[in-house]
Amino acid sequence: MRRVTHPPRPDWARRMEEELGFVFHSPDGTVYWDETAHWAFTEDEIDRIEDAADAFHALAIRAADRAVSQNRLAELGIPGYAVAAVADSWRRFREGDPLEAPVYGRLDIAWTGEGVPALLEYNAATPTSLYETAVVQWHWLEETHPEADQFNRLHEALVEAWAARGAAMAGRPIHFTAGDVTEDMATAGYLQAIATEAGLATKLVAIGDIAFDESDRRFYDPDGTPIEALFSLYPVEWMLREDWGVPLIEAVEAGRLVLFEPLWKQLFSKGILAFMYELEPDHPGLLKAGFAPGLFAPGDRVVAKPLAGREGDGVEIVTLGPDGMPAADSVVRQASPGPRIAGDEGWVYQAFTPLAPAPGGHAVAGVWIIGDKAVAMGLREDAGEITGVGSRFVPHLFTPRDA
Repeated sequence: MRRVTHPPRPDWARRMEEELGFVFHSPDGTVYWDETAHWAFTEDEIDRIEDAADAFHALAIRAADRAVSQNRLAELGIPGYAVAAVADSWRRFREGDPLEAPVYGRLDIAWTGEGVPALLEYNAATPTSLYETAVVQWHWLEETHPEADQFNRLHEALVEAWAARGAAMAGRPIHFTAGDVTEDMATAGYLQAIATEAGLATKLVAIGDIAFDESDRRFYDPDGTPIEALFSLYPVEWMLREDWGVPLIEAVEAGRLVLFEPLWKQLFSKGILAFMYELEPDHPGLLKAGFAPGLFAPGDRVVAKPLAGREGDGVEIVTLGPDGMPAADSVVRQASPGPRIAGDEGWVYQAFTPLAPAPGGHAVAGVWIIGDKAVAMGLREDAGEITGVGSRFVPHLFTPRDA
């Protein structure tokens, strides 16, 4: 595992916009897509990352089973009025209901190339960096290193996943939505295009244009069409704390609305890390995690994460002093927090682990899960120790064993 630097392709920005529709490569003039470098792996290293991701996903499923069977959903930050609906969604999924099958998720993994890959968190409901992983870095690979390979069958796997959802939907259309963020709407549009490619009837609508009719307790798009199925990149955990929450749960429970990702994905808040650690405290790739900082000793470096945080929002890294409280001047916060700092829903505390070093910062591997299998990887670099909205996406490749 090594980072290789080189000049970018000539005129890359214009070509990406015109040929790929990749319009958020340099938001507000900052660097997001960064092809002045790439990460190079061996095939054996890719296998280690893939195997670790598969194992983390399987353990997360067991952890969700534990949370539901022990009636501990409140610890995951799920509001009381939604607990029964989330648990019912989980039980239907475990019984094989195709309408409760997941589409995707992204495991964020720390690895320096030595030792065991470590799980940082599971972004199971609204992960981004999807298009740049599936399409943009593959386009870069084909143009610059056609002799190499890439851990990346994300697009094909998504087509297969949506085709399976289409069979379960039996012709009902799916609306795709996201918040008022260019990257999120572009990602929702990409997922809509994949679903259309897979044969589904689809429609893209901004989250602010969705209306709720009190008379029939249904959601409608701007054309007055009832929304029967909704894929939302606007986090459901945020909706549950807004006016939409109760009507949304009612619609799902009454069968008027199918959610993608399924409602049970609310089990996979940052709190799932604590349940995973309860199950496998000696797992070499699991960092110590729990719902109280008392789990840690003075001198430990600890990462505090809001249960419903997204893209680094609200995350803090602290060193505990002799009294078990954060030592003076030890707190590290995200430099440019996003607009939705969470925390009222609760916190999880996790042992700190070093990230792969990159010039002026660190790198995190995002490994994509489709169904129950790891299918792709994208790497993001950040100037700080907290990977957030200001991170850069850097492509990767690997050398096949027979090359």
